[in-house]
Amino acid sequence: MSLELNRSDLLAIDPLDVVEDVLEGAGWPAERDDEGTLQVVAETRWGDMGALFAYRPEPAAVHFSMTLDVKPQDSKRGAINELVMLANERLWIGHFDFWADDGVIVFRYTFPMEGRDELSEGEVRAVLAASVSAADRFIPAFNFLVWAGKSPRDAIDAVMFETHGEA
Repeated sequence: MSLELNRSDLLAIDPLDVVEDVLEGAGWPAERDDEGTLQVVAETRWGDMGALFAYRPEPAAVHFSMTLDVKPQDSKRGAINELVMLANERLWIGHFDFWADDGVIVFRYTFPMEGRDELSEGEVRAVLAASVSAADRFIPAFNFLVWAGKSPRDAIDAVMFETHGEA
């Protein structure tokens, strides 16, 4: 079996067209920039987050990322990386990264496009839902670590606490 990718034929369909349709249907404001990247405003419980979808032909993939509105300090780099790892253990779709050079925490997902021209609407909706759910759940953990001085374990335990029943 050869692992060499063959992308000799140009895509007849822009893979971001389906993304654009889903975003419009979901009421997420989006704009294409000069490079064709879709700049998006993702609405979460903790406010609007900047996000983007970008297509890359080699290797063929559509990348999604959403920047969390958390302001980590460089001095907490190790603790942030540990919390990213603990949060990622709990995610089924996508993952968090800490981009130290930019000082940002992002939620990321990449759709492989080899052998197909477009994404399904269901795939895009699933990733949008996963990104909002992850932000809603884990932004408080990152803030507990950054602003309240909690350890990564204490921060993750605080947001994983679930109540059952009614009081």
